[in-house]
Amino acid sequence: MANPDKPPSSEQQVRLMIWTVPRSISTVLAKCLSFVDNSKVFFENYVTAYVLDPMRQLEKYQNAELEEAMVAVMKEISEVAGLSAGFDASQCNAQWVKEQLEKAHVGKKFIFCKDMAFTVTDQMEFLPKGYRHLFLIRHPLKVFSSWKKLFQGVAKMSPDEFSLTDFPARIFPKGYGFREMHELFEYVKKQLGQEAIIIDADELLQDPKGILSALFNLIGLPFEEKILTWESGSAVTELWTIPRLLLQGNHLGGYYQNALDSTCFLKPGALPDRSSVSPDILRLVDASMPYYETMHAQRLSA
Repeated sequence: MANPDKPPSSEQQVRLMIWTVPRSISTVLAKCLSFVDNSKVFFENYVTAYVLDPMRQLEKYQNAELEEAMVAVMKEISEVAGLSAGFDASQCNAQWVKEQLEKAHVGKKFIFCKDMAFTVTDQMEFLPKGYRHLFLIRHPLKVFSSWKKLFQGVAKMSPDEFSLTDFPARIFPKGYGFREMHELFEYVKKQLGQEAIIIDADELLQDPKGILSALFNLIGLPFEEKILTWESGSAVTELWTIPRLLLQGNHLGGYYQNALDSTCFLKPGALPDRSSVSPDILRLVDASMPYYETMHAQRLSA
Protein backbone atom coordinates (compact mmCIF):
# COMPACT_ATOMS: atom_id res chain seq x y z
CA MET A 1 0.00 0.00 0.00
CA ALA A 2 1.65 3.19 -1.13
CA ASN A 3 0.59 6.39 0.56
CA PRO A 4 2.35 9.75 0.27
CA ASP A 5 1.29 10.94 3.73
CA LYS A 6 2.52 7.79 5.44
CA PRO A 7 4.65 8.36 8.57
CA PRO A 8 8.35 7.49 8.21
CA SER A 9 9.11 3.80 8.56
CA SER A 10 12.01 1.52 7.81
CA GLU A 11 9.80 -0.94 5.93
CA GLN A 12 6.63 -1.11 3.91
CA GLN A 13 3.57 -1.62 6.08
CA VAL A 14 -0.15 -2.00 5.62
CA ARG A 15 -2.08 0.37 7.89
CA LEU A 16 -5.84 0.14 8.22
CA MET A 17 -8.50 1.97 10.21
CA ILE A 18 -11.63 -0.14 10.79
CA TRP A 19 -14.60 2.14 11.50
CA THR A 20 -17.95 0.82 12.62
CA VAL A 21 -20.95 1.21 14.93
CA PRO A 22 -21.42 -0.94 18.05
CA ARG A 23 -22.81 -4.47 17.78
CA SER A 24 -21.41 -5.06 14.29
CA ILE A 25 -19.17 -8.09 15.08
CA SER A 26 -16.16 -5.76 14.88
CA THR A 27 -14.50 -7.35 17.91
CA VAL A 28 -14.66 -10.76 16.22
CA LEU A 29 -13.05 -9.22 13.15
CA ALA A 30 -10.36 -7.61 15.33
CA LYS A 31 -9.64 -10.95 16.98
CA CYS A 32 -9.37 -12.65 13.59
CA LEU A 33 -7.00 -10.03 12.17
CA SER A 34 -4.85 -10.22 15.30
CA PHE A 35 -3.52 -13.50 13.96
CA VAL A 36 -2.11 -12.00 10.79
CA ASP A 37 1.65 -12.41 11.06
CA ASN A 38 3.54 -9.41 12.48
CA SER A 39 0.41 -7.42 13.27
CA LYS A 40 -0.13 -4.56 15.72
CA VAL A 41 -3.64 -3.95 17.09
CA PHE A 42 -5.16 -0.75 18.46
CA PHE A 43 -8.59 -1.32 19.97
CA GLU A 44 -11.13 1.47 20.64
CA ASN A 45 -8.59 4.09 21.68
CA TYR A 46 -10.65 6.85 20.07
CA VAL A 47 -13.76 5.58 21.87
CA THR A 48 -12.02 5.97 25.19
CA ALA A 49 -10.70 9.45 24.37
CA TYR A 50 -14.20 10.47 23.30
CA VAL A 51 -15.96 9.16 26.39
CA LEU A 52 -13.37 10.63 28.77
CA ASP A 53 -13.35 14.06 27.09
CA PRO A 54 -14.27 16.37 30.01
CA MET A 55 -16.37 18.62 27.75
CA ARG A 56 -18.64 15.69 26.88
CA GLN A 57 -19.14 14.92 30.55
CA LEU A 58 -21.27 18.09 30.76
CA GLU A 59 -24.03 16.50 28.66
CA LYS A 60 -27.01 15.26 30.62
CA TYR A 61 -28.96 12.02 30.62
CA GLN A 62 -32.60 12.34 29.62
CA ASN A 63 -33.61 9.74 32.20
CA ALA A 64 -32.76 10.18 35.88
CA GLU A 65 -33.14 6.49 36.74
CA LEU A 66 -30.87 5.51 33.87
CA GLU A 67 -28.27 8.06 34.94
CA GLU A 68 -28.29 6.71 38.47
CA ALA A 69 -27.86 3.16 37.19
CA MET A 70 -24.99 4.09 34.87
CA VAL A 71 -23.16 6.08 37.56
CA ALA A 72 -23.30 2.96 39.73
CA VAL A 73 -21.98 0.86 36.84
CA MET A 74 -19.04 3.21 36.25
CA LYS A 75 -18.17 3.04 39.94
CA GLU A 76 -18.17 -0.77 39.76
CA ILE A 77 -15.99 -0.71 36.66
CA SER A 78 -13.43 1.57 38.30
CA GLU A 79 -13.16 -0.84 41.21
CA VAL A 80 -12.35 -3.92 39.11
CA ALA A 81 -8.78 -4.95 39.92
CA GLY A 82 -6.33 -7.65 38.95
CA LEU A 83 -6.37 -7.23 35.15
CA SER A 84 -2.91 -7.32 33.61
CA ALA A 85 -3.78 -6.33 30.04
CA GLY A 86 -4.47 -2.81 28.80
CA PHE A 87 -3.03 0.64 29.43
CA ASP A 88 -4.02 3.39 31.85
CA ALA A 89 -6.78 5.37 30.12
CA SER A 90 -5.91 8.62 31.91
CA GLN A 91 -3.37 9.41 29.17
CA CYS A 92 -5.90 8.82 26.39
CA ASN A 93 -6.98 11.83 24.32
CA ALA A 94 -7.47 12.18 20.57
CA GLN A 95 -4.06 13.76 19.94
CA TRP A 96 -2.33 11.01 21.93
CA VAL A 97 -4.19 8.33 19.95
CA LYS A 98 -3.19 9.92 16.65
CA GLU A 99 0.45 10.02 17.73
CA GLN A 100 0.44 6.37 18.78
CA LEU A 101 -1.05 5.28 15.47
CA GLU A 102 1.46 7.27 13.46
CA LYS A 103 4.55 5.78 15.14
CA ALA A 104 6.87 3.67 13.01
CA HIS A 105 6.01 0.33 14.71
CA VAL A 106 9.23 -1.20 13.43
CA GLY A 107 8.99 -4.93 12.73
CA LYS A 108 5.24 -4.89 12.15
CA LYS A 109 3.79 -5.59 8.71
CA PHE A 110 0.14 -4.91 9.49
CA ILE A 111 -1.10 -2.19 11.82
CA PHE A 112 -4.82 -1.77 12.32
CA CYS A 113 -7.15 0.09 14.62
CA LYS A 114 -10.76 -0.88 15.35
CA ASP A 115 -12.87 2.06 16.48
CA MET A 116 -16.28 3.73 16.35
CA ALA A 117 -16.87 6.25 13.57
CA PHE A 118 -18.93 8.61 15.72
CA THR A 119 -15.92 9.34 17.93
CA VAL A 120 -14.02 11.32 15.26
CA THR A 121 -16.60 13.03 13.05
CA ASP A 122 -16.42 16.30 15.00
CA GLN A 123 -12.61 16.22 15.16
CA MET A 124 -11.36 14.97 11.80
CA GLU A 125 -8.02 16.70 12.39
CA PHE A 126 -7.11 13.82 14.69
CA LEU A 127 -7.37 11.15 12.01
CA PRO A 128 -3.99 9.40 11.65
CA LYS A 129 -1.99 9.87 8.48
CA GLY A 130 -0.94 6.93 6.38
CA TYR A 131 -3.99 4.70 6.87
CA ARG A 132 -6.57 3.20 4.54
CA HIS A 133 -10.12 3.29 5.87
CA LEU A 134 -12.49 0.34 6.11
CA PHE A 135 -16.15 0.73 7.13
CA LEU A 136 -17.86 -2.26 8.70
CA ILE A 137 -21.63 -1.86 8.40
CA ARG A 138 -24.56 -3.94 9.63
CA HIS A 139 -28.31 -3.70 9.18
CA PRO A 140 -29.78 -1.20 11.69
CA LEU A 141 -32.47 -3.67 12.82
CA LYS A 142 -29.71 -5.92 14.13
CA VAL A 143 -27.53 -3.12 15.47
CA PHE A 144 -30.09 -1.24 17.55
CA SER A 145 -31.84 -4.34 18.90
CA SER A 146 -28.50 -5.67 20.14
CA TRP A 147 -27.33 -2.25 21.36
CA LYS A 148 -30.38 -1.77 23.55
CA LYS A 149 -30.13 -5.32 24.88
CA LEU A 150 -26.51 -4.66 25.84
CA PHE A 151 -27.36 -1.50 27.77
CA GLN A 152 -30.34 -3.25 29.35
CA GLY A 153 -27.99 -5.85 30.79
CA VAL A 154 -25.40 -3.32 31.94
CA ALA A 155 -27.91 -0.93 33.56
CA LYS A 156 -30.08 -3.76 34.92
CA MET A 157 -33.23 -2.04 33.68
CA SER A 158 -36.12 -3.37 31.61
CA PRO A 159 -36.31 -2.24 27.96
CA ASP A 160 -39.47 -0.26 28.73
CA GLU A 161 -37.65 1.87 31.31
CA PHE A 162 -35.34 3.65 28.86
CA SER A 163 -34.64 4.52 25.25
CA LEU A 164 -31.20 4.63 23.67
CA THR A 165 -31.76 8.35 23.08
CA ASP A 166 -31.91 8.86 26.86
CA PHE A 167 -28.12 8.55 26.92
CA PRO A 168 -25.86 11.59 26.44
CA ALA A 169 -24.09 11.85 23.10
CA ARG A 170 -20.77 10.64 24.54
CA ILE A 171 -22.47 7.24 24.96
CA PHE A 172 -25.14 7.24 22.26
CA PRO A 173 -24.37 9.59 19.33
CA LYS A 174 -26.84 12.19 18.13
CA GLY A 175 -26.81 10.75 14.61
CA TYR A 176 -27.32 7.25 16.02
CA GLY A 177 -23.92 6.12 14.71
CA PHE A 178 -24.94 5.55 11.09
CA ARG A 179 -25.12 9.22 10.16
CA GLU A 180 -21.67 9.77 11.65
CA MET A 181 -20.24 6.75 9.84
CA HIS A 182 -21.61 8.05 6.54
CA GLU A 183 -20.10 11.50 7.25
CA LEU A 184 -16.70 9.92 7.85
CA PHE A 185 -17.08 7.81 4.72
CA GLU A 186 -17.77 10.94 2.64
CA TYR A 187 -14.83 12.75 4.25
CA VAL A 188 -12.46 9.91 3.41
CA LYS A 189 -13.59 9.95 -0.21
CA LYS A 190 -13.80 13.70 -0.82
CA GLN A 191 -11.24 15.25 1.54
CA LEU A 192 -8.65 12.48 1.74
CA GLY A 193 -9.16 11.37 -1.85
CA GLN A 194 -9.25 7.70 -0.93
CA GLU A 195 -11.38 4.87 -2.21
CA ALA A 196 -12.98 3.81 1.07
CA ILE A 197 -13.66 0.12 1.63
CA ILE A 198 -17.04 -1.11 2.92
CA ILE A 199 -17.82 -4.57 4.29
CA ASP A 200 -21.23 -5.74 5.41
CA ALA A 201 -20.92 -7.65 8.69
CA ASP A 202 -23.46 -10.35 7.83
CA GLU A 203 -21.82 -10.97 4.46
CA LEU A 204 -18.50 -11.34 6.28
CA LEU A 205 -20.10 -13.90 8.60
CA GLN A 206 -21.62 -15.74 5.64
CA ASP A 207 -18.41 -15.91 3.60
CA PRO A 208 -15.36 -14.91 5.67
CA LYS A 209 -12.86 -16.47 3.29
CA GLY A 210 -14.29 -14.71 0.25
CA ILE A 211 -14.69 -11.30 1.88
CA LEU A 212 -11.34 -11.29 3.65
CA SER A 213 -9.53 -12.54 0.54
CA ALA A 214 -11.00 -9.62 -1.40
CA LEU A 215 -10.06 -7.20 1.39
CA PHE A 216 -6.49 -8.44 1.63
CA ASN A 217 -6.12 -8.16 -2.12
CA LEU A 218 -7.21 -4.52 -1.95
CA ILE A 219 -4.89 -3.50 0.88
CA GLY A 220 -1.90 -5.52 -0.30
CA LEU A 221 -1.64 -8.33 2.24
CA PRO A 222 -1.23 -12.03 1.47
CA PHE A 223 -4.31 -13.92 2.67
CA GLU A 224 -3.82 -17.14 4.67
CA GLU A 225 -6.75 -19.38 5.64
CA LYS A 226 -5.19 -20.07 9.04
CA ILE A 227 -6.60 -16.76 10.34
CA LEU A 228 -10.17 -18.03 9.91
CA THR A 229 -9.99 -20.11 13.09
CA TRP A 230 -8.48 -19.20 16.44
CA GLU A 231 -8.39 -20.20 20.09
CA SER A 232 -11.19 -19.22 22.43
CA GLY A 233 -10.44 -16.79 25.24
CA SER A 234 -9.23 -13.28 25.97
CA ALA A 235 -5.46 -13.95 25.93
CA VAL A 236 -5.21 -12.09 22.62
CA THR A 237 -6.14 -8.82 24.38
CA GLU A 238 -2.80 -8.89 26.18
CA LEU A 239 -1.21 -8.10 22.81
CA TRP A 240 -3.62 -5.26 21.97
CA THR A 241 -3.15 -1.57 22.68
CA ILE A 242 -6.44 -1.34 24.56
CA PRO A 243 -7.49 0.85 27.49
CA ARG A 244 -7.73 -1.20 30.68
CA LEU A 245 -10.98 0.61 31.41
CA LEU A 246 -12.65 -1.27 28.53
CA LEU A 247 -11.45 -4.62 29.83
CA GLN A 248 -12.69 -3.74 33.30
CA GLY A 249 -16.08 -2.96 31.81
CA ASN A 250 -16.11 -6.23 29.92
CA HIS A 251 -15.28 -8.05 33.15
CA LEU A 252 -18.54 -6.71 34.59
CA GLY A 253 -20.81 -6.37 31.57
CA GLY A 254 -19.41 -8.99 29.20
CA TYR A 255 -19.96 -6.83 26.11
CA TYR A 256 -16.91 -8.30 24.33
CA GLN A 257 -17.15 -11.77 25.83
CA ASN A 258 -19.00 -13.60 23.06
CA ALA A 259 -16.44 -12.29 20.58
CA LEU A 260 -13.48 -13.18 22.80
CA ASP A 261 -14.88 -16.66 23.42
CA SER A 262 -15.34 -17.24 19.67
CA THR A 263 -13.17 -19.58 17.62
CA CYS A 264 -14.39 -18.63 14.13
CA PHE A 265 -17.00 -16.59 12.30
CA LEU A 266 -20.50 -17.98 12.83
CA LYS A 267 -23.26 -17.83 10.23
CA PRO A 268 -25.48 -14.74 10.60
CA GLY A 269 -28.88 -14.96 12.24
CA ALA A 270 -32.09 -13.87 10.57
CA LEU A 271 -33.06 -10.21 10.39
CA PRO A 272 -35.49 -9.33 13.21
CA ASP A 273 -39.09 -8.87 12.13
CA ARG A 274 -40.18 -5.23 12.46
CA SER A 275 -43.27 -6.33 14.39
CA SER A 276 -41.01 -7.76 17.10
CA VAL A 277 -39.06 -4.53 17.60
CA SER A 278 -40.11 -1.77 20.02
CA PRO A 279 -41.25 1.61 18.59
CA ASP A 280 -38.24 3.50 19.97
CA ILE A 281 -35.88 1.14 18.15
CA LEU A 282 -37.90 1.38 14.93
CA ARG A 283 -37.51 5.17 14.95
CA LEU A 284 -33.73 4.79 15.08
CA VAL A 285 -33.79 2.10 12.39
CA ASP A 286 -35.86 4.20 10.00
CA ALA A 287 -33.65 7.26 10.53
CA SER A 288 -30.50 5.20 9.89
CA MET A 289 -31.59 3.09 6.91
CA PRO A 290 -30.79 5.72 4.22
CA TYR A 291 -27.16 5.91 5.40
CA TYR A 292 -26.88 2.15 5.65
CA GLU A 293 -28.41 1.58 2.22
CA THR A 294 -26.15 4.17 0.56
CA MET A 295 -23.06 2.48 1.95
CA HIS A 296 -24.38 -1.05 1.43
CA ALA A 297 -24.74 -0.34 -2.29
CA GLN A 298 -20.97 0.35 -2.44
CA ARG A 299 -19.82 -2.61 -0.35
CA LEU A 300 -16.99 -4.96 -1.17
CA SER A 301 -18.05 -8.28 -2.70
CA ALA A 302 -16.25 -11.61 -2.57
